[in-house]
Amino acid sequence: MKSLLIAVIVTVLTAGTWAAGTWASAEESSPISPAQLQKILKFVDTIGAKQEFPPPTAHDLGLSTDPTKALPVVMVVTNNHKVYFCRSSLNPSDYIIWTRTTDAESSYMFLTHADFKLIRALYLRSQEFPRVVDAASSQVQTIYNEALAILAKDVDKNSSH
Repeated sequence: MKSLLIAVIVTVLTAGTWAAGTWASAEESSPISPAQLQKILKFVDTIGAKQEFPPPTAHDLGLSTDPTKALPVVMVVTNNHKVYFCRSSLNPSDYIIWTRTTDAESSYMFLTHADFKLIRALYLRSQEFPRVVDAASSQVQTIYNEALAILAKDVDKNSSH
């Protein structure tokens, strides 16, 4: 009886640990898979447009220590023209997700890498300097995840053609 009780306790603890680990993994997983990233990068490499964001964008995103340095990128845009995926020319492993807000007067830029964990965020409002915002805030996380979901959906849609 004692060994049965120990077995039940071990099973419950193991199940609880597995469930917590699964929940954490699901929470941290990106809506963009590695295969989708490869498709996006292929789009960037074949049809991407070269653009340059003015200073201090590179500095504010933490991509340069020089506040006068421009941020050259190669970018593609989703079909709805709301989310842009940019590969930094300063460092090709730096990706910028740029998304417009519904008011059409502002946007957000998000710095990430292949794992799509949000590193840094900027809020841009027309006629104002970019403002670094708290990347961990729930509002910023929500906007970022919505942008990633739009991007993932667009990649899947464009890949099927």
